[in-house]
Amino acid sequence: MKQTLLSRGSKVCFLLALVVVAIQVAGCRDAIPAPQETEKDTVAIYHAVIRRLYTSDDTFGGKLAKPTLYILRATNDAAGDPSIQQSDSVLLAENVQQEIVATLADLPTKVIWVDRSDQIGIDAKTGRLQDNGVILTLGNIKYENRDKALVSASIYVANLAAGGKTYIVEKKNGVWTVTGTTGVQWIS
Repeated sequence: MKQTLLSRGSKVCFLLALVVVAIQVAGCRDAIPAPQETEKDTVAIYHAVIRRLYTSDDTFGGKLAKPTLYILRATNDAAGDPSIQQSDSVLLAENVQQEIVATLADLPTKVIWVDRSDQIGIDAKTGRLQDNGVILTLGNIKYENRDKALVSASIYVANLAAGGKTYIVEKKNGVWTVTGTTGVQWIS
């Protein structure tokens, strides 16, 4: 009888240990360590997302003239999908901001980094920026693997003229490129 109880107790302990290991493995399955992020990759990924927002994803089919492109310095993961789990906001480094501006030099727009959207003059009736510019908000870069990342982002043109989504950005032949979107997409 005593041996039977010990055997049952050993079996229970063994099964509990298996359950704990299974939970740990399942929890780690999706947790992919971020690759060693370089400043070059950060600039290239954000450049790809900003260029997409400036062109085809401006909520006007890429036809909207945007003389000024205001970009918020601090990241906000809710920009593309307000319902996703958010990481802490990060202030993009000054040198990253400068390098991003340099990569966008071919666009017919003036790029201005701002701390808050309320620093920009907005028409009280229309919600449109007084200089007909747009505001971009970028989320943190979330790596899926060393060659694939997700970035939440949005564009604000005016009241009822804004949109956001989470972009899939992949490194192909050494170049970071937007290859699609995932999750919620919103437009107003």
